[in-house]
Amino acid sequence: MPDIQLRVIKAWRATYDPALKVTPGEVIALGRQDDAYPGWQWVVNKSGLGGWVPIEILDGVRVAADFDTAELTVSEGEAVTGLSERVGWIWCQKLTREAGWVPAAHLAQIR
Repeated sequence: MPDIQLRVIKAWRATYDPALKVTPGEVIALGRQDDAYPGWQWVVNKSGLGGWVPIEILDGVRVAADFDTAELTVSEGEAVTGLSERVGWIWCQKLTREAGWVPAAHLAQIR
C-alpha cells in the first residue's frame, strides 16, 4: 500500500496498552480468533503479554513475520497517513509521528 492521506470518519480509541511486538520464529500461545474482526488471532508471548495479530503471520505456534499490535487513538475529522494494511486495519501515522492500527471502516481516503 503506498502512503495515502486519510480522514477519520469515526473516532477510535486504542484498547490495549502496552502493545505486543512479535518477531519471526517467536513461539506464542494461541487464544481465540476475533469474531468482530475475522482474520485476527489473540496470542500471548512468553512474558504473558497478549495482543491481536493477523492469522496470516502465524505458522502454528510460531510467528512468521514482525508485527506490532499498537493501536492509534484518533478523533473524527483528524487527518492521518495510511502506511500499510492488514486484514481490515490500516497502520496510520499522525502529524505528531505517533503511529498504530485503526480499523479501515473508521477511515476514508482524502481526494
